[in-house]
Formats: sequence, structure tokens, C-alpha cells
Amino acid sequence: MNGSVNRTAWARQDVMAALIAAIALLASACGGGGGVADARAGFIAQIQSFTVQSPPAAGVMAADEADAEAEGEADAQAEPEPEVEAEAEAEAEADMPAESALVHVMLDILVHNEGSGTLDGITVDLTIADPDGVEKERRLIWIETAGLTKGSQSQVVHELHDLDYTEGDGFHVEVRHPIPMEERGDYREFDAES
Repeated sequence: MNGSVNRTAWARQDVMAALIAAIALLASACGGGGGVADARAGFIAQIQSFTVQSPPAAGVMAADEADAEAEGEADAQAEPEPEVEAEAEAEAEADMPAESALVHVMLDILVHNEGSGTLDGITVDLTIADPDGVEKERRLIWIETAGLTKGSQSQVVHELHDLDYTEGDGFHVEVRHPIPMEERGDYREFDAES
């Protein structure tokens, strides 16, 4: 035996080890085909509260119109007794169904990351239901989650514009899992897998 070292064999092993490490790193980054889906499965979203706001222009116009109408009616009619008028208004309001109006709604949403994956953002399914619990509308909303690691949470405010709202409507959010392949185009986080 001679004391020379086979340097070619060592070089091949180093190249193979580097190649295997690169493949393993790439597989973990992509999640082996389920990366985004698996990371999404660790996220939970829930609504903490919501605030309904009238659009500024509509609220101002309605108040001005109501003031002008009230002044005109007061001039045209003799004033009935206040108790009788209040009772008549209360009965009329009780008989009328709740009116819907286009409003802005501020949703206060808490997002938890209970999984080991991270994403720059998640698409959350928002359901809007009437006072009887019947679904009125469904929307997808994007929430930034960059930096949200396992065990952490973030509170975000999301504004809905020009929503047809009726007093008593409710809101529910969820991070759906799994998302069927044919729907993944609607979920922005899956764009990275394309």
C-alpha cells in the first residue's frame, strides 16, 4: 500500500454532500410540494370586534335633508302632543324591517401562527351573515403576516368599503384548510408556488 490519498474520491464526496444539502434546503423551503398549504394550516384568524361607520358624504347629506324636512313639516302642521307623536313613531319603527345601508366596516382581527411555517401573508375567508345567520356575502381578504413565527400573534384592522349592512349583521373569518387546487389561484400566497 502506498500512503497517497485519493483526492478525487474526497472531492466527489464533498460535491455530493453539497448537492444533497442544497436539495434538502430547497425541499424545506418549498415544503416538498405542500409548503404553503402546510404553513397556512398553522394559522388561525378570529374577529375581536367590528365598528360600523357611515360614509362621510352620505351621513352629512342625510342629516341636512332630515333637518330641512323636519323644519318644513313643523311649519306646515300644528304640533301634536309630544307623547302621542313619540308613541306613533315608536310603533312605526317597530313595524318596519331593518333597513340596509352602504357603510364602511372596520374589522379588528387577531391572527395566530400555531404552526412552524411562516408566510408573508395569508388570504382569509370572510363571511357576512344576516341577523338570522343566513350567509349574505363571502369575500377573501389579504392579511400581512411577515415575521409572524410559531406561537406569535398579530392584531390587524381591515376596512370593508361600501358594504350593504343591516343592523344585526355578523362577521366571521377563517383560514380555510385545505384549499382545493382549482381555488388556489384566488389565494395570493399560493402564487409563490407557481
